[in-house]
Amino acid sequence: YIPSASDTMHRHFGQFAAGIRERFLGEGKSLLVDIGCNDGLFLSAAHQMGIRTLGIDPAANIAELARQKGLSVVTRYFSPETAAYVLAEHGPAKVIVTTNTLNHVDDLHGFMKGIDTLLAPDGVFVVEAPQALSFVQKNEFDTIYHEHLSVFSVKSLAELYRFFGMSIFDIEELDVHGGSMRVYARREGGGMSAVVEQWLARENAAKLFDAHTYEVAARAARSIREELLSLLDALKRGGKRVAGYGAPAKGNTLLNYCRIGPDRLDYLVDRNPLKHGLYSPGMRIPIAGPEKLAADPPDYLLVLAWNFAEEIMRQQSAFAERGGKFILPIPKPEVIG
Repeated sequence: YIPSASDTMHRHFGQFAAGIRERFLGEGKSLLVDIGCNDGLFLSAAHQMGIRTLGIDPAANIAELARQKGLSVVTRYFSPETAAYVLAEHGPAKVIVTTNTLNHVDDLHGFMKGIDTLLAPDGVFVVEAPQALSFVQKNEFDTIYHEHLSVFSVKSLAELYRFFGMSIFDIEELDVHGGSMRVYARREGGGMSAVVEQWLARENAAKLFDAHTYEVAARAARSIREELLSLLDALKRGGKRVAGYGAPAKGNTLLNYCRIGPDRLDYLVDRNPLKHGLYSPGMRIPIAGPEKLAADPPDYLLVLAWNFAEEIMRQQSAFAERGGKFILPIPKPEVIG
């Protein structure tokens, strides 16, 4: 996954960096650390604003893409030992950011020990992650995959932080990735903020901690599978050609759960060149660049990267003008065009 492949994420992280600077950093030279910095899209925006930045990411090939942008990156998994190393080399961080990374972490307490080590006494820890409310309410079962070990609620984060003397003081609700939250925390000081109380009330009202809620979610996933397979098979019987747009991790959950292979999708396209010439894991559908849509046009596009559906449909306006139609699988199968 490379966020730079999405125009949406360029805007998203540019606005995020500007907000961090305005709220917490000003014109000073305090350190901003991004854990799971990927190809440096967020850090690059911050760096260009004059912020002193450091990225941490274990993926050597992706970290090199960030370094090519003039960014400093430590190529390690984040841990208490990594935090101690960064503290000794660069000093404490006034702001630590991690976007769509905490849900990949298996040792959450070890991760938080590292945050406690590296964060300045008056520092701010900001987590951006998909939120459990959207996951349940929008049937986003495909966001469960081998790298995503958690889906966080505000309650779960609040309880985790409590072990480390930290508390949430602000939350922003985001549309990105099908519904995310940006959670701001700092060392204990004062009672629970009104915004946190409001979120906890929303989660309780949605019965987010009731087992029956997840039984209903499981039935919804089965229903989506049945509807989507029925639609794809009817199109094939009618002589229509179908391809997929996007080769994201969530797409592989959908493809493998529904058993959608090359017999139903002729190929996948993705803007990320690192995926071109490869195959989707499990179902082995070939992946090409978006230019294949013009060279070998399908009648329908199953949008596997549905969290960027609006951007994708704008980019593929020529496909729609030729009579092509889009299929969105989540929150329920829908044909557009």
